Amino acid sequence: MVTPLSDNSTGLNDEDGVGFVTAIEPGLDSLINLQASTSGYLSAWFDWNQDGDFDDEGEHVFQDAELDQGNNPLYFTAPVNATIGNTWARFRFSQQTGLDYFGGATSGEVEDYSINVTGEGISVRYFPSEQGYATLAYEDNWPYTADYDMNDVVMHYRITEILRDGEVVKSRIEGRLAAVGADYHNGFAVRLPGILSADIDTTLTRQYHNGDLQAASGLEPDASEAIFVVANDLLDKHESECRFYRTRMDCKEDENFAFDLHVSFAQTTEVNSTMAAPYDPFIFATPGYYHGEGLPFHPGRQWEVHLADTAPTEKFNQEALWQLGVDTSDPSQGRYFKTSNNLPWALLIVEEWKWPVEREDLVQTYPEFAEFAESGGERKKTWHKFSRGNASKIYQ
Repeated sequence: MVTPLSDNSTGLNDEDGVGFVTAIEPGLDSLINLQASTSGYLSAWFDWNQDGDFDDEGEHVFQDAELDQGNNPLYFTAPVNATIGNTWARFRFSQQTGLDYFGGATSGEVEDYSINVTGEGISVRYFPSEQGYATLAYEDNWPYTADYDMNDVVMHYRITEILRDGEVVKSRIEGRLAAVGADYHNGFAVRLPGILSADIDTTLTRQYHNGDLQAASGLEPDASEAIFVVANDLLDKHESECRFYRTRMDCKEDENFAFDLHVSFAQTTEVNSTMAAPYDPFIFATPGYYHGEGLPFHPGRQWEVHLADTAPTEKFNQEALWQLGVDTSDPSQGRYFKTSNNLPWALLIVEEWKWPVEREDLVQTYPEFAEFAESGGERKKTWHKFSRGNASKIYQ
């Protein structure tokens, strides 16, 4: 059973060592500040279901988190099914690792805190599903089709939204870099449609790469729109011994880059009416690098590729870049990033999809795609299934 514990050896600064900065609500993020008198490792447990122990799944919230001497901010997310009401949390600080919530240690301190889990009307929705991922695929030769292999950036992608009384109060965006078949340098970002940068609760918003908390959340500081940059250059984010990452059958590799973006919204923000999954994930040209001869200048951040019929961000150079090559974008008609035959430069497939190998045209790899695109998505809706493709041209 959970009962208050305390031992007052070196570690957290007595009863004031743990400061709860924000409320604790099911499914939402919370921030705590920990004052440590020396460096060491913190583990913490929360009795989320109020059953008197810390043995249940998800109750070991921090495990050997490294603390420096002084103030240490830490984030955590209460489970969606956490029981509302008063319960206990146990914090254990030591120079040892691997400690449990019980038992002795040669150094450190144990403190129990009474906490209150608040909040009613919490619900969750997922895109594409709780456990599944959608696939985003991009061709970076816009406004030309070039090899049209649609593997220059391939990202597996999903969203978890937390709603309070039907309004989105937090969004978690996760991605796994599946392939980079590009010679050009491209970045990846997500815009939250209809949301301003000022609508973001920057205290709780944060981003992780391969589980490591990043120094900045990725929110673009010089944009009025809420745009989160995951990577300025995806070529720097994957570790590959191949010329191209996961697009050649003679050089196969495992995935090795993932991101996890937690976005909290200011309390006055109305999100539900403006923002719908999958939001607006897009690629952009990495500043300072060559991006092809068919452009009037080396565009950097001013060049973007979005999903078909999605308007670009405020950073895009519309005056210089529209109506070049084979692009037929017409903002007055709500038409963006499509050829005259409706071929897009970006795809969204609501499952994990197998993309063409390097230099293999998407239309030749998946022969039904052209009819799907030309019909505006009305025909050949299963074009993307592996059984509909040319297996010799598919990375697998």
